[in-house]
Amino acid sequence: MQFFRRLTIRKKQSSSEEWRKKEHDYYLQNGSAVLEELLALCNGNCRIPIRYFTASEIHNAIRYSQNKLEIFDGRMVAGSMDKRPVFVRFFPHYFRNFFNIFRDLAITAQMSHLKNVLRLVGCCVEFEKPVMVYEYVVAISLYTLLFEKGNHDDQTRKSLLSWGNRLRIANDVASAIVFLHTEFTTPIIYKDLKPSNVIIDQNSGVAKLLNFSLSVSLPPGELQVVKDVTCGTYGYLAPEYAVSGIVTQNTDVYSFGVVLLQLLTGKNMGTLNIKDRNYIMYDVDSDLETIEIEKIHVMDIADPAILEEHGIEIQQQLEDCWDLVKKCTKSKGEERPYMIEVAKELRRIHNCFRAFTLGQN
Repeated sequence: MQFFRRLTIRKKQSSSEEWRKKEHDYYLQNGSAVLEELLALCNGNCRIPIRYFTASEIHNAIRYSQNKLEIFDGRMVAGSMDKRPVFVRFFPHYFRNFFNIFRDLAITAQMSHLKNVLRLVGCCVEFEKPVMVYEYVVAISLYTLLFEKGNHDDQTRKSLLSWGNRLRIANDVASAIVFLHTEFTTPIIYKDLKPSNVIIDQNSGVAKLLNFSLSVSLPPGELQVVKDVTCGTYGYLAPEYAVSGIVTQNTDVYSFGVVLLQLLTGKNMGTLNIKDRNYIMYDVDSDLETIEIEKIHVMDIADPAILEEHGIEIQQQLEDCWDLVKKCTKSKGEERPYMIEVAKELRRIHNCFRAFTLGQN
């Protein structure tokens, strides 16, 4: 019996040593990749310091957690670090093959001072794939809020998706994309803008962008980059990127136009180019029923909840948003406005709504 006890202890020690060696190897491999991305992005200088967590700290943080936020590319588990709540984000096994987790980490660190980006607290590189630790917010994904109506009560949806809040969400997302395009050494193209990459803080109503893993920097002095492999989500991809792999600032403008369309209609709608300029809009949840865009009147497609809230009094704001959708989703990239122009127009529309509500009080 004594022999078997010693053998068990040795096996446990051996297993523990093997795991520690794996953690060390992951630490060196992942840590160097993160540093490489930070050096390329900002010469290694982070606006917000990144805190490093060990694997055991991550395990302890989520040991008793049952609160999860499901997102498109994995899950975020609520946990506790130093007696404060956090989100711990794990990546699925396939993720590393298609997405750059290290770039996601580096870009998020550089944008965490913005209210409309989910703030990065730190990371752990002792797992096979890095684990990211974010600030905790009582949140719901924009996708869930818009399209999974059975997952929350009607009052929550009505409050978070009031017309004023939809304009705020659009403004929050637009300003985050503008920052990417204008505040780095060379423009960074987000490339995967969609509702599942936006979460809404249910306390403040602020929309927060996350997941920069498909983002690419334009080469210095260049207006575009060509990618051999197209990665993104069908329905949100700009035509020139989907067909030819061409990535420009207008790639994000197109995707934003689709998101704005969905905020306007409350439906899982997309746009599609048929035979050059013959442009249609379709509802994903209605067997791809198509409508020619030029024949659409905004009052016919606007979410009934918006019309119930304000009626015809905000028709001009709805028409202005609809015009912006059409401009953003032009089939030719060079015909679309820049994101900074889109953000300016959205601010104007939002200011009109504020003036309207002040006039009512």
